[in-house]
Amino acid sequence: MIKVMASGVFDILHLGHVHYLKESKSFGDYLVVVIASDYTAKKHGKELIFNEKERSALISELKIVDEVMIGHSDDNIFKTVAELKPDIITLGYDQKFNDSYIENECRKLGLNTKVKRTTPFDGNINSSSKIKKKILESM
Repeated sequence: MIKVMASGVFDILHLGHVHYLKESKSFGDYLVVVIASDYTAKKHGKELIFNEKERSALISELKIVDEVMIGHSDDNIFKTVAELKPDIITLGYDQKFNDSYIENECRKLGLNTKVKRTTPFDGNINSSSKIKKKILESM
């Protein structure tokens, strides 16, 4: 079984998220989605609408998702990686992480995890920030 780990904030679920998760699932057999904790999301400048439990509950309702967990509040993704031991970590095309760095850190944990980037979603509203902006403009 090939275990794939995808992660994100997933504050306002949209088709870009669904595309990311579907493509992530296509890389393996079992998809685990790690939801950024409220602490982590806020630390990175996100103004949340939904808390981590609500975001987790929403993502867990998607058929393509096999497991959901909330990431550690200390913002150390490699603690989560060590627990899950994924074969593949997927990153969205726009996630600002260094693929080689992640693979090297996984090797230090004794894992042969590969990083794969997903393709962009071809839609006009493909991010939570665009949705929030559109809502504000319509008021």
